[in-house]
Amino acid sequence: MYEYICLCIPIFYFYYFYFYENNKKDNVIYIIKKTNNLYENWVKKPEIRKILEITKELPNTIIFDNLITIFMLEIIYKNILKNINYLTKDPLQNQYLNNNFKKTYNNLIEIYNKNYYSYYNIFIYGSNYYKYKNKIKNIVKPYLKKLIYYDIPKKYLPMESFFRGIHQIIEINLICILNNHKGIKQKLNTDITATRKLIYKNINIWKELINLLNLLATLDEVDYQHYRNLIYGTSGGESINLRYAQKEIQNIDNLLDFDITETLLGNDLGNKLLISSIKLYQYYSTQFWITHFNLAATTNGIHNSGTKETPIPKLIDKCIGMINSKINNSIHDISLDILKNDEYKRNVIINDVEKKIGISIYNSSKNVLKSV
Repeated sequence: MYEYICLCIPIFYFYYFYFYENNKKDNVIYIIKKTNNLYENWVKKPEIRKILEITKELPNTIIFDNLITIFMLEIIYKNILKNINYLTKDPLQNQYLNNNFKKTYNNLIEIYNKNYYSYYNIFIYGSNYYKYKNKIKNIVKPYLKKLIYYDIPKKYLPMESFFRGIHQIIEINLICILNNHKGIKQKLNTDITATRKLIYKNINIWKELINLLNLLATLDEVDYQHYRNLIYGTSGGESINLRYAQKEIQNIDNLLDFDITETLLGNDLGNKLLISSIKLYQYYSTQFWITHFNLAATTNGIHNSGTKETPIPKLIDKCIGMINSKINNSIHDISLDILKNDEYKRNVIINDVEKKIGISIYNSSKNVLKSV
């Protein structure tokens, strides 16, 4: 009986949505409110929020959140592809851009498809599953189109669709990262397996976002300087979610209810694995910022400044604070004690200076080294 009820609930949702809820919303007009944050308006964060707000009112099934994310990513992706071949006349660079952009997009879609876009949904909704998806898409379609409406001179459209579109893709994924991060904080000290699954999901997203930044480094050195005049006055560093995510992830290890150093030296495998996943989580979050600052130097020039007139080299220095995590400090403390062991080291003279080296290094060069 219980199984029968579980099977009927999603089917009921389908017919409720398909025949009633969808038609009810056809004539509703939603107002997009802009913010005082220039960057947030530029990446169309208010429009993104409105799309998510509209879809919150749809029947609450497990497939909705990721469907909407996929729809938003898809329309921006297709818009970039329409213009990407105009960015360069060099066939090698063109091939690099197309191949890597498509690969990164497909990797992101796979992350969101894995649990939500499954055979389970097709089984539950039957042959109507694809109609069901299209009905959802039709509700948000007018708002999806707003994501790729760029009010700029036509000659800059290829650069705008690529540069702005990639920043929009990043912003959409940051929302998903932060939603997952809420679950990480809630389960951190109670469910190691669930926490680590969410952490690795976010790690996989960060990896693809870093790849997107790498693609921006391919932009023509002179053409981009002309395009910069159109986007002068703000930058990706002013993303509220990006700053918040970095702060949250950097400090997540402070919420652990056990001693990190003792755990790493002990026998609690579960908590050890949790520490390792958090360390990697922090690594990729910080790596995004490092790549972002490196991108700024590559595209803007090393001696230029950020939006708030901070020189790019000083922006890069900020990464030092990002890597000063509790886990990294614990690893340092452990290393100080372990590295005192000289069992696998050899004393040699290099350039008239005596020093210790490990046997792996020693054995690879022992014919040219003088032992002490």
